[in-house]
Amino acid sequence: MKQIFKISLLSFFFLIIYFYLFNTGLIKYLALGSSSYFGDYQLFKNALNCFDKGLSPYTGPLELNCKGFNYGHAILIFTPFKSFFKNTNQYFVPSIFLVLFIVSTIKIINPKNFFQFLLVMLALLNPSTLLLIERMNLDILLYLIVIILAFNKIYFLNWLLVAYSFLFKFHPFIYGIIIFVEKEKRKFLNLFFIFIFILSLSIIFIFIFKDEYILMFKDSGAWKMGLHYLYSIKTIPKILKELFSIHYGLSLLIIYFIFIMQVYKTSLKLDGFVKDNYTFNKKLFLLSSNSLLFCFLAFSNAFYREVFLILTIPYLLINMNIKYSRFVIYLLIFKFLFNFVYTLDLNFETFYYDDGVRVYKNHFLITVFFKGIIDYILMLRLGSITLRMNLDLLNSFKKKDK
Repeated sequence: MKQIFKISLLSFFFLIIYFYLFNTGLIKYLALGSSSYFGDYQLFKNALNCFDKGLSPYTGPLELNCKGFNYGHAILIFTPFKSFFKNTNQYFVPSIFLVLFIVSTIKIINPKNFFQFLLVMLALLNPSTLLLIERMNLDILLYLIVIILAFNKIYFLNWLLVAYSFLFKFHPFIYGIIIFVEKEKRKFLNLFFIFIFILSLSIIFIFIFKDEYILMFKDSGAWKMGLHYLYSIKTIPKILKELFSIHYGLSLLIIYFIFIMQVYKTSLKLDGFVKDNYTFNKKLFLLSSNSLLFCFLAFSNAFYREVFLILTIPYLLINMNIKYSRFVIYLLIFKFLFNFVYTLDLNFETFYYDDGVRVYKNHFLITVFFKGIIDYILMLRLGSITLRMNLDLLNSFKKKDK
């Protein structure tokens, strides 16, 4: 009862803060989102309307807002109560997601002292999280799915959620790692059949709706992330190109090589993170960190994807006795704080045009460069723990085969 009261009180506290930020418009300066609130959710509503009318949400009439949807067709097919989503007030469903997001975040971190409460506050109120909330980007659904996967014991539901997440946005194929840790002593043959089931289900769905997925790929391929709101290993090479005209491809290749070598060497020294069982917190870390690492290396992400960093916090906190874990927590706090500096700089003019060519301001390039360095170091540290966990997991199955 005491725990429920604490979570309820803290959730109400953060809801009031969010309401104040939205009501006063301060969130526009902290998140620098779109011209209207919950813009990404509105795209989803428009897509449902188009789908209901038999129109393509990817290439339908622009005057009916049937363009710009870049999510997998699965979310339109499997959304229940479509009329409710289409006809309800535009703020109602986002408010539900917001409450679920706040309550689940407070629940998993479960702050017990001032330091942990400060960590929760920074996690929920830093600009990358505020941008996710202000746009109500559907990554918030993936955030909640990761928590369900780590907690849920109905394994068949987990497999369906993995397939759904993959069909929804593709990069969550990483969530499939849950089949290796959701149940102890699962035989390799069983793992093989579960994998085939998830893969077959996904391929069949994509084959049935191949035209829609081709259009989704085409639309997402045309969307490129610039230097604003960037969370990626590509940040540093992009800045080096702008500041010193260093070849982007070459510098990116060098950064990749250094990063991978550093992650591997560091992971070999981490023994403290592989001795415990796969508890809820460890599963949460394994899923979120693998997803973050893949996205950080493969894509130029909008920085609201940093919200998945929050899911690594519970496991790091219970390992605060390990020096390495403490360093990552302190680095994470520093990153959350630096995000305020980053978005403050975005409030000023960041570029101008010279003969039709975009020229970035030096203050903006320097700020983004420091953010890229912080992101690099943080993902290097998290990635090392993640790789060590992955290697340990692989070795455990090799031993079973013997």
